[in-house]
Amino acid sequence: MNTVTYLIILLLSVAVLIFLNVKLKVNSFMALFVTAAALGILFGATPSEALAAVNNAFGSTIGNIGMVVILGAVLAMGVQDSGAATAITNFFIRLFKGKRLELAPALTAFIMSISVFGDVTQLLTSPIAARIGKRRNISMSVITPYTIVGVWLTHGVVPPSAGILAVCILLGADVGMSIFWSILVCLATLLITYALTIGFMKKTEFVEAKPEFVTGVVEADQAASVEELLIKEDRPLHPIAAFLPLVVPALLITVGSLGNMFFKDNGNILAVTSFIGDKTVAMLIGIIILLITCAARKDQLVDAARNSGSPVSDKPSFLELGFGNWIERGIKVAAMVIMITAMGGAFSTILKSHPAVNEIASAVVASGIPMLLIPFAISAVMRAACGSMATATMTAAGICAPIMGAMGLTPVAVALSIGMGSLLFGHVNDSGMWMCCEMFNLKPEQYLKYVTPITTLAGIIGFILLFILNTIGLL
Repeated sequence: MNTVTYLIILLLSVAVLIFLNVKLKVNSFMALFVTAAALGILFGATPSEALAAVNNAFGSTIGNIGMVVILGAVLAMGVQDSGAATAITNFFIRLFKGKRLELAPALTAFIMSISVFGDVTQLLTSPIAARIGKRRNISMSVITPYTIVGVWLTHGVVPPSAGILAVCILLGADVGMSIFWSILVCLATLLITYALTIGFMKKTEFVEAKPEFVTGVVEADQAASVEELLIKEDRPLHPIAAFLPLVVPALLITVGSLGNMFFKDNGNILAVTSFIGDKTVAMLIGIIILLITCAARKDQLVDAARNSGSPVSDKPSFLELGFGNWIERGIKVAAMVIMITAMGGAFSTILKSHPAVNEIASAVVASGIPMLLIPFAISAVMRAACGSMATATMTAAGICAPIMGAMGLTPVAVALSIGMGSLLFGHVNDSGMWMCCEMFNLKPEQYLKYVTPITTLAGIIGFILLFILNTIGLL
């Protein structure tokens, strides 16, 4: 098979994937499976060989991300039950002295989505955004876009979130270094996006908060103190206790990467950093920290567990809550994420298996196109076409992986560029849009008018920052 034929098959496979997912409403898992298997056959494998290749790649990806994603979902259940989101928001309200309150839920979402699924973060931050909006008379058309940018930046670009974690593994990017650089770039992206657009956004139409979220909440006087603006809660969690379970796993994984860089000749230190920096161990430590910090709030955790619909005994222990109830609920949340991401890994593996990719790599390098733009653009186009950030990033990774060596880019740079591209062009084919409209009280046309442009701008700003870092040799 020559290069032209390979490219035609590649384009057709992407078109079929989009058609199955968008037009026929086939679940992303099955659409990726059918496309990957068909691709293997078109590349010359027998049906049995193609299915075996898909199964092996699928299993390999699950082996790399499965435990991390499940433990991330378990941590999300604990965060949901503990009231950590409210504690983090109140911290930022105090930090900004009651001003620039649009950033409070945005930064809360940013922190939470490092270790918690994006959909769960939306569910937890939407009531907070609504209450802040009501108290300070801030339109949901203003507060929502920045909250969603906070969610998507860390959900789409910062490991150990499932999609970008799988991309890092597929590309061979160091996960710890990916976390380090992605957090710096994403935080700068959020703040720059806010600074550039807040003046315009404050002139948009006023959208009321979801009534169910603001029952009994009254607008605060403009002279209200910072303490009066805080979201009230019985026995509130201390901000440090709220931050630690979410931040520590990312820090430990980064420490593991630094250990591999600086302590290769010191076996004892390397053994310690490698252990605590293991992705599974780091997430498990986050769950244990959350259980310890919530020791004084056991009644609240028990009530939340019972209200979740999952069984719990009359007098549950902390072990039952954290490693019983939370795990049962977390696995339900994580299952589809793992399946889609792993099948995306299989699709990507089949894509890069053909020898023609070497010729394509040479052609790409000779084209003169800025190399970092390629993974960014592929991810953005796929996001616009199929809606799913996970499908977009895994497809982009599969296309870029075989030509990455010729591109002259580091795996970390390619992975983060793919992540930034996935922020662009979210619209009606994205299930997250409909959840956002429901939870933040926006109409679809308001989402497309306010949220889509701001998230797209954030992705572009993030890419520019990555491009600068790559140009000066830091990334």
